[in-house]
Amino acid sequence: MLAKITIFISVVLMAGCTVIPDSIQVDEGTTLLEYQQVTSNPENNIGKIVRWGGVIAEITNLPDATMVEVVDFPLRSYGRPSVSNQSMGRFRVYIDGFIDPVVFEKGRAITFTGKVTGSEEGMVGEHKFVFPTIQSTGYHLWKELEQVNVRTISMWPYGNYWGWPYRPYHQRVFIRRSNDSPSGGASTPIRTQQPSRSSQSRNNSVRTIDKEP
Repeated sequence: MLAKITIFISVVLMAGCTVIPDSIQVDEGTTLLEYQQVTSNPENNIGKIVRWGGVIAEITNLPDATMVEVVDFPLRSYGRPSVSNQSMGRFRVYIDGFIDPVVFEKGRAITFTGKVTGSEEGMVGEHKFVFPTIQSTGYHLWKELEQVNVRTISMWPYGNYWGWPYRPYHQRVFIRRSNDSPSGGASTPIRTQQPSRSSQSRNNSVRTIDKEP
C-alpha cells in the first residue's frame, strides 16, 4: 500500500505545473523587473517588462479597457503567485477591451506580463495608495490548489512475526481543496480509507499539489 501511495503522489507531482504557461512567457533573455524595483520609482521604469501576480482585489470595466487591481505576491518558478498573509503592496493592470468580472472574480489568483506605464493614486479602503501601473501583454488565471495529506498508520500487534511484534503499515490519503485567497478558504477532507480502531498515528505530512496550469 505504501508503494502504491508513493507512486500515486509522484505521478501527480510530475503532472503538476513545472513550466510557465504560454500566455505569460516572454522572449528569451528578457530582463524582468521585480515589484519592489518598480515601486521605488515607477516613472523611471516606464516601458520595462514585468511579470507580476497575486490575488484580484478589484476589477473596473472602462469604456475601452478593463482595470484589474491586484494584491501582489511573489511568483513561484513557473509563474504562480505564492499566496500568504503578507504582501508587498498592490498594482493595477490595464487590459484592452472588456473582461467579465464573473471570470475575473475577487480572490482569484492571476499572473500578468506587461509593460510599466507609470503610477497612479487611489484608495485602499480609506487609505491613499500609489499603484504602479502596467499595460497587460498577457495573463493567466490559476485554478484551485489540491492538497494531499498523507498520514501513516501503525497497526498494533495481532501476533508475532519471526519473534517480533507484527506491525503492518497502511496509508490514508486526505484530499482537501482550497482556493488561493490569503485566508486559504474552506477545506473539506475526503477520507479514502477507514482506519482500524486499534491504529495509532505514526507520522503526518502535508503536500500541496498544483492541479495545473
